[in-house]
Amino acid sequence: MEPNEPNWCAGLHITRSRPLTVSELGRIRSRRRWLIARALLSLVGIPVVLILFVAATAIPAAPEDSFISIGAVILIALGIFLGIPLCIAVANDYFKRAGALKRQSLSSKVLVCEGVVGDVVAKPSDLRRIVRLIGDDSEVVLEVLRESGLVWAINGRPQESWIVVPRVRIANTPERARLAAQYVRPVQTEDGTFRLHQRLLSEEERLELQGYLPRRFLIIGVVALWVNAAAAPHVVLYGRHHDGVPLIPLLLLAGAFWCDTHLVFGIRRRRRLRTDLREGFVVIYQSDPSLTASQETVVEFLPYSGAEWTTGGRPAPWRRLFGTVAGG
Repeated sequence: MEPNEPNWCAGLHITRSRPLTVSELGRIRSRRRWLIARALLSLVGIPVVLILFVAATAIPAAPEDSFISIGAVILIALGIFLGIPLCIAVANDYFKRAGALKRQSLSSKVLVCEGVVGDVVAKPSDLRRIVRLIGDDSEVVLEVLRESGLVWAINGRPQESWIVVPRVRIANTPERARLAAQYVRPVQTEDGTFRLHQRLLSEEERLELQGYLPRRFLIIGVVALWVNAAAAPHVVLYGRHHDGVPLIPLLLLAGAFWCDTHLVFGIRRRRRLRTDLREGFVVIYQSDPSLTASQETVVEFLPYSGAEWTTGGRPAPWRRLFGTVAGG
């Protein structure tokens, strides 16, 4: 397997891959043409709204029809300020989907992943649709297009719904993790006695953990500084005069609070993950002492951030969702 090749898809382990058939490639091209047609159709609404606006402003209205004219202008203005951006957004979405299928037509690889339904991970809206399409089956076989991440088939049934799932590469759990799980022992702490042990992360796991460190703090910091600087004078002026409803100050304060909170929590999370990365080990915890200590009965977690690393020998769900993005 290539270094950047995904090994997990939709939270399930990729067991194999297969090439697209000639008919499937034709289906992709047909679907791409349909998406482009939908995008162009969405853009048709823009000149229609503009023509109506020009017509409404060019035709003089009689005095008795002034209220009707004003109502028409308001509706057309709403069409310009709401309808046109909506048309552009919808068309842009269709063009993006068509572009993803164009990339897929250059690659004939389909990823096949298998597992139980409870292990599937995706964005909440996509996950609900996948579970609904699986039905009553307890196990699932997903076929996913390699380049686009589009779900192509579920349990052998071709899918027409647009559902994109994550394709990620996650570090393989080292063999020493299985051995270390057998040596959990009672440890006395301030909160009671727990069955614990620890092991070192492999080099591949450390590289993966490094990829989770939050970034873009400079951009967030600049935005937070700008919003705080804009909010401060409005708050001071309102505190002196108390004129009307402080709509703008409230909006700026809400924006400043969101930016500051996002920045503080991001810095905090990065600091804890950096400590986990520097120490380079996970804590092994067995919740049920009546079970035989094994990799299948323990949870591994990062000691400083508290994030689960593996559960029952499998990567934690958040890793299978946000792991190193591979392809597409």
